Amino acid sequence: MDPKQEGRIIYWVPPGGKLEGDEGHRAAAKRELIEESGLSAEIGPWIWKSKHLLRLNKVLVTQEERYFLAEIDIEKPPVANQSSEDISEVRWWSITDLKNSSAVFFPDSFLDLILPILDGEIPSYPIQV
Repeated sequence: MDPKQEGRIIYWVPPGGKLEGDEGHRAAAKRELIEESGLSAEIGPWIWKSKHLLRLNKVLVTQEERYFLAEIDIEKPPVANQSSEDISEVRWWSITDLKNSSAVFFPDSFLDLILPILDGEIPSYPIQV
């Protein structure tokens, strides 16, 4: 599957979206987390970054992404999409579920990227993913 091609693909991504007005990246991350999961959390360090081409409404656009770490103090709290976006499902994934899944995850190699984070290895600068 190639996100630059036309047609719908099914994939999983962390909450996120574009900046609104003059908000900064952390404020946008906090807002998008609330909108797409119903959760509120303090936004931590910027851990990953990416830049890629994406077909959006039949137009090829360059998308730049920043991924931030956010911690919550409840294990598996209920989550639900609060936005008007066409989000089919919001859910928690266990490491076992991720390892056994044939689903498409973005960023690429998500499991390989998240495992060191879960072990407490927080990058001191954003990693290109």
